[in-house]
Amino acid sequence: MKRLKVYRKIYERNKILGLEFPDFLILVLLYLAVFIFSKNLILNFVLIGAAHFFLRLYKKGKPPHWTVSILRFLFKGRRYGQTQENSKEIESEKH
Repeated sequence: MKRLKVYRKIYERNKILGLEFPDFLILVLLYLAVFIFSKNLILNFVLIGAAHFFLRLYKKGKPPHWTVSILRFLFKGRRYGQTQENSKEIESEKH
C-alpha cells in the first residue's frame, strides 16, 4: 500500500509570533494604546507580554478563523431574510 505525503502547513493560516493577523493586529493596537498612556517601559512590555500569552492561550484549540468569525458576528448588520411561510402569511393578512 502506497502512503501519500500530506503537507498540513499549506492549509494553515500564516502566523506572526504564533498569532494570526487579526490577533496580531489586536496586539499592535494594545501596544499603541499602552505606550500612549504610560511612560513606564517595563510595565508596558509586561502588559503586552501578558496580552500575547492570553491570546495564545485563548486561541488554543480554536479553529484558524475564530477571531475573524467573532468580529464579523459582532459588527455585521443583522438582516433576516423573509421565508416563504412569512410571505404567505403577509399576503393572506392583506386580503
